[in-house]
Parts: sequence; structure tokens; C-alpha cells
Amino acid sequence: MKKILLILTMFLIIPFAKVNAQTVDVTMFYGNGCPHCAKEEKYLKVLEKQLGQNINVQTYEVWDNKENNELLTKVRTTLNDKEEGVPFTVIGNKTFNGFSDKIAKEIKQTIFNNLKQNSLNITELIKEGKPVPTDINTKENQSLHFTLLGNTNVKETSSATIATTEGLADAINLGSLWIILFLSGIMLAIYNNKKRLILGGIFIITSTITYMIITLTGAEFTINQTTFIRTFISIVAIIVGAISVDAHIKINVPKKSILQVLQELFGKKQMLMYALAIVITSVITTFTLVNQAHSSPALVQTALEINGIQNQTIYMLLYFFMYLIASLILVGVVNVIIKELIIENTVGTYNRLIAGIIMLVAAFILIYFPGAFMMA
Repeated sequence: MKKILLILTMFLIIPFAKVNAQTVDVTMFYGNGCPHCAKEEKYLKVLEKQLGQNINVQTYEVWDNKENNELLTKVRTTLNDKEEGVPFTVIGNKTFNGFSDKIAKEIKQTIFNNLKQNSLNITELIKEGKPVPTDINTKENQSLHFTLLGNTNVKETSSATIATTEGLADAINLGSLWIILFLSGIMLAIYNNKKRLILGGIFIITSTITYMIITLTGAEFTINQTTFIRTFISIVAIIVGAISVDAHIKINVPKKSILQVLQELFGKKQMLMYALAIVITSVITTFTLVNQAHSSPALVQTALEINGIQNQTIYMLLYFFMYLIASLILVGVVNVIIKELIIENTVGTYNRLIAGIIMLVAAFILIYFPGAFMMA
């Protein structure tokens, strides 16, 4: 048991280790009310989620800010850009005027190229009154920031190592911890050890498959964070919580009430209802977390591109395999903790009450303090 708790602690601490990483600076000049600017801002936020600490987006409003407008003029002059208007984007020594699907692809490719070269932030140099080098690509260290490996020279690190460690790290992150809380609440309500593992396995496998489909299909946007998503998950948590509490204290409810219908339904089809709730919640939360959290697959793919690897399939499958294994191990650890500390002890008689309280608290936080679950 002590070994299991130690492993769990390591899983929770290691992914949050931070080091200073070299980044690609993306500078965007925009105007308040500009529709094309708004579209690019949204797109850059997606890239920030994908590349994490490896990208730094700086924005300057120029229509209402005279100082920023003057900076825009200096940058255009320095880079010999004779266009006008916004959005105007600078990455290294390359500029982009306006925004479209074609420009979006060019921006992404330029970011990848600069990840390979680690170019300077020309806008920042001009802003600080410093000279701009003739050759702006002066940094030789081609490195990316990874969760476990830290700031790593991808040319000196095997692609298999990168795929393996990122798969392990991505299985446990701040955004997914609340999902473990949600899953623990459901597992607590089940006495049978085999059934608990089945439900946990269903959740992890569904989540992994959804994650893989999103990544391998090249989706650059997912379900946006909406009140609907929070409400849906909260309703599931409230229903499970209410049923769990009721299973412990046997609440007398009016006939034909919603709670009575749920009591009867869960009594007859408990595993089926839990499994259905888990599958639906797993899919929708995976979409949401991919949209909100730093996406390691994109980073692994960038590392593979830097190393000139054309066939990336085997490495991406390795990444998702390690993601799946780490997730299953975590679920196994959670199940052992539930079994050893709760169900097989005196407190076990209150396990469903505890499960219900956990689910209701989770729903309350999700509704009123969504930022705690990265759902704001």
C-alpha cells in the first residue's frame, strides 16, 4: 500500500516540474472591433494550447493606442513590409498581413520552423531600442520544453524517449485530476472490485480513443467551453451523487417522482447506467480538455518533424500506448486506495454516502468555481 501511495505521489508531482524553456515569440498587432483580428486571436489561442511553453503570443492594439501604432510602423519599416492594415503578425523575420485559412497554415508552419531555429523576437528588440541583427537566427540550441524531460535538445534525444515520456506525463495533468475525482465518486458507489475496474477501464479506454481520433485526424479546434458542457457534466454528477446518498440513507420519496424513477432504474440497470454516464462524460470532457490544455501530441509531432521523421505513426501509437498504460495504472491505484482505505474498513459502510458527497461537491465546484477544473 505504501508503494502504491508513493507511485501515486510521483505521478502527481513530476508533471508539474517547471524549467525555463526557449520559445517562439509570435507578435500580433490588431485593432479593437476587427473581425479578422478576432479570428486570428482565437486561432493563436488554439496554438498556445497545443504548444504550451514553446510559444509566447504577444498582442498590441493599434487603433486606440498611439504608442503601439508607432511600434507597428517601426516594425514594418525594419522588416521592409510595405503593406497596411491589421492583423499584422510577426514571427522571427517573417510577416503576415490579414488572416485566412491559408495564412493560418503558414503561421503554424512558420512557428514549427522557428522551433527548429529558435529565432529572436524582433518586435521586442525594436521596442527596447536595441539593434536588430542582420542574421536573426542566432541561437543554435534546437530545443523544446517537455513535461518530464524539461528543456530538451530534440536532436540529441531519441524520438521514442520523447513519445514515451510525454505519453506518461500527459495521462496525469492538472486538467484531468478532477476527472479522477469524478471517476472515484462512481467507483466508490460500487462494492464489487471487478465492476469498479471495468468502469475505470471503460472511462480510460474511451478517453484514449477519443484523444487519439482528435489528434490523428488533425483537428485544430474542438468543442468550445460552454455553459452547456459544465451543466451536462454537473447534472450527471448530481444524479449519481443523489442516487449514492439515497442508497445509504434510504430517502423516502414520493411515488412517480424523478428520484424514484432513477432509484428503480439504477437498481435494475446499475452497471449499464454507470457505464453509459462514464462513456458520454469521458468523450465530452476529453474534447474540452484537449481544447483547453497544452496538447502533448502536437509537441511530439513537432519533435518528429525537427528530426526529419516522415512516418510518425509508430511513434504516435507509442505515445498513446503509454498514455493508456499510465491512465490504467492510475485507475488501478485509485481502486486499491478505495478498496483498502474505505470499503474493507469500518468506514466502508459509508462508502456510498462518501461517494454521493464527492459527486455533489464536484458538481458544486464545477458550477460555481469552474476554473478549479479548467472548465472556466
